Amino acid sequence: MTHIISSAEAIEAALIRSTGAPWPLLVVTDFDGTLAEGSRDPGAARVDPVAQRALRRLARFGAERPGRLHLAVLTGRTVADVARRVRVGGIEYLGDHGLQSATLERHGRPARLIGRSDPALERHHAVAETLAVGVARELATEPWLFVERKGASVAFHVRQADDVPAARERVLAAVATVERQAALGDHGLEPYRGRSVVDLRPRGAGGKHEAVARLLARTRAGGVLVLGDELSDVDAFEAVIEARESAHRVGVTVAVHGTRPAPAELLERADLALGSARAVGRLLTDLARHLGAR
Repeated sequence: MTHIISSAEAIEAALIRSTGAPWPLLVVTDFDGTLAEGSRDPGAARVDPVAQRALRRLARFGAERPGRLHLAVLTGRTVADVARRVRVGGIEYLGDHGLQSATLERHGRPARLIGRSDPALERHHAVAETLAVGVARELATEPWLFVERKGASVAFHVRQADDVPAARERVLAAVATVERQAALGDHGLEPYRGRSVVDLRPRGAGGKHEAVARLLARTRAGGVLVLGDELSDVDAFEAVIEARESAHRVGVTVAVHGTRPAPAELLERADLALGSARAVGRLLTDLARHLGAR
């Protein structure tokens, strides 16, 4: 399938626009399908080497020139999981779509990084675990199910299924069965955006939109560059668009195609489109070059 990919000229123009904004520049990137090529096995995802080297170069720039760049990885994975996969210090890691956060210092050890979260979310842990155990039991014969426990949230990945939409419906039916059997009532968890996952998260806790908005407010960034490949990244893109329109910030949104095209809803909000995690690495490398030359 042919994807629409941005030209080198369009990418260069966007980088010039981003790096010409008032300091600091905020760079926020998703992990799966963006820094790492999409994989049917969530446990097999690995950061692209070019993207990893580019992140290290950007982190070094940020350390040598404080106040000019803020790097963040914003993902549905837990902080501990994604930090071990990216293995780059000098980055803020935001897990569970922004409900967890931690900063890995430069030369820090990812294995020791623990994400912080709002203590008020702890009341959801027991329900999330009940659903994790129950759905795994209901679908025990299905090899495509991957259960990801995230404390206050739980995600049921179905990307290994031959028929992903049908598998999502099976998961939703299993969730309803467990809710009924365990008499969970209105337990406060609800599905978040996703094409190949049923991600149950605390209602009203916010997602990637709120996470990007908080980063913009805290860093007071004059420019923001956000990269992503999935439906959850639509929320992140909308936060950039709002900041661009209401606060007159420079904002660039970058959609990434992987093993399947980026969702149409994401592409509608994208300024650029890239074809792979390797292309993301090249863009971040060029970003570091522009920052160094400014």
